[in-house]
Amino acid sequence: RLPMCIRNRINSIGTFTLELIQDKVSEVQKSEILFLNSNKRKFLVREVKLFCNDEPKVFASTIIPVITIEDGFSGLGKIGKKPLGDILFEKKIFTKEEVVFASFKYEEYLFWGRNTKYKVKGYPFSLMELFLINDY
Repeated sequence: RLPMCIRNRINSIGTFTLELIQDKVSEVQKSEILFLNSNKRKFLVREVKLFCNDEPKVFASTIIPVITIEDGFSGLGKIGKKPLGDILFEKKIFTKEEVVFASFKYEEYLFWGRNTKYKVKGYPFSLMELFLINDY
């Protein structure tokens, strides 16, 4: 999900929309489990694309251990087609634990991304965002 300031910027220049790609319990990569420092085996994986004027701007993947939904905050299991940020920035129960930034080169284009680990009541989840706006 775009931070509210970026979402507000998109709304100021165009129409913001969200496409839900996946929202189900699924397997995750070992690197994602290590980033979360989790020993759990069941994860909710939620993937979305965020658009401005029908142009994709961000791909986001949220990895939530099921125990985080059960014992941390049940609302994480009921996001559906709403932006995650609507929950993250409205509730005061989330803490940002770690942010990792990276760049990705595809052909002559450079893209940026970040992976953020959050906790709610001591239970982790992560939000990976790939910004689909390229730098030359």
